[in-house]
Amino acid sequence: MYAIVCYDRPDSAALRDQYRAEHQKFLGENSKKIIFGGPLKDTADGPSNGALLVVDCRTREEAEALIGADPFKRGGVYRSVTVHAFKQVFPPK
Repeated sequence: MYAIVCYDRPDSAALRDQYRAEHQKFLGENSKKIIFGGPLKDTADGPSNGALLVVDCRTREEAEALIGADPFKRGGVYRSVTVHAFKQVFPPK
């Protein structure tokens, strides 16, 4: 498993809106690989400023290719993306 942490570019709200439908389609098409995910926010009701995805990929390269295909990544919403190996310990599987 891998955790993918994405941070938005400043003032990227318009880009998020522009690519949202394509991004949601991408998530649906890859739902078997995405364990969980969602937007990062400064406050619970605030705007999104990034994303966290935990994905079931065998290699870092596979996880990088997956996020590389995300319309938010391709469209320039994210200023940075990091991929980390992730081991689920709680709750136990």
